[in-house]
Amino acid sequence: MKISRYFTQKGADPYSGIPFEPRKSEIRNPDGSTVFLMEDVMVPSHWSQVATDILAQKYFRKAGLTPGVINGVPDGDPNAEFLIPKDEHETDSRQVFHRLAGCWRH
Repeated sequence: MKISRYFTQKGADPYSGIPFEPRKSEIRNPDGSTVFLMEDVMVPSHWSQVATDILAQKYFRKAGLTPGVINGVPDGDPNAEFLIPKDEHETDSRQVFHRLAGCWRH
């Protein structure tokens, strides 16, 4: 099966035209206590808070990553700095995008 390139240019960084910003994702109980909290979640700046919350709460890997190490990132990848985890969990939407695209490609 062959999938043609549609949204990106060959050799160009696919994230170069998308501004990213850090956000906070939080779920609170009716009594005000915090159920879920993640700060500095990097997402595209045009995303809604709901989209940010769904990504952080449902799609981020919550455990099992080794800080500073990632598999499957070729040498010279311009996005390596975003893809290498700083914690034992994902914090950047580009990590999720890369993981999902790699899964689909495989």
